[in-house]
Amino acid sequence: MMKLYKAIINFIIIFIIISCTNFKTLERRANDTNFVAPPDMEFFGFRYESFDTNFKRVELFATNAKFYEKNKDIQLYDTRSYTYQADGTVAARVSGQFLTVNQNTLFTEIYTNVVVKSSNNTTLYSEHIQYDNSNRFLKSPVPIKVIQEDGSWLTGSSLESDLGLEFITIYDEVDEGNNIGVPIAE
Repeated sequence: MMKLYKAIINFIIIFIIISCTNFKTLERRANDTNFVAPPDMEFFGFRYESFDTNFKRVELFATNAKFYEKNKDIQLYDTRSYTYQADGTVAARVSGQFLTVNQNTLFTEIYTNVVVKSSNNTTLYSEHIQYDNSNRFLKSPVPIKVIQEDGSWLTGSSLESDLGLEFITIYDEVDEGNNIGVPIAE
């Protein structure tokens, strides 16, 4: 008799909870523009390697990777990426705290403590880098610092460059000199 009594009370409580829930507002909330859906896939300790024929082209490490299929968006945290030449030497190294990639266009944005080092020993420091894969074009809309192989450096309000950092355009160049001290932590 006591078990029947507890079952009836549990049934009444479940019925009250379900009847008080407005499922129409839950559906509207999911379609709201401010609603952030959870990722479709999430990996911790993410590693990606890409090979072209018989040699490694790209190697990427991230502490966390989130994949959003609906938005076709990938988000990576604490990233380091290496691109390799055919002989196995590192052609470029890119690191940053937060990276987003559009899966359709491969347009990439890297934020916070971004460091790009090319094979010609040119190093770019910035807080925001954009990479347009279709035009193979690098852009930084925020202040930058470029340190060249001989230790000289340039700073400016923004930058446009090719991926190899060979043809660089720095806007509002404000300084040139010797590399003294330590720039943004690498």
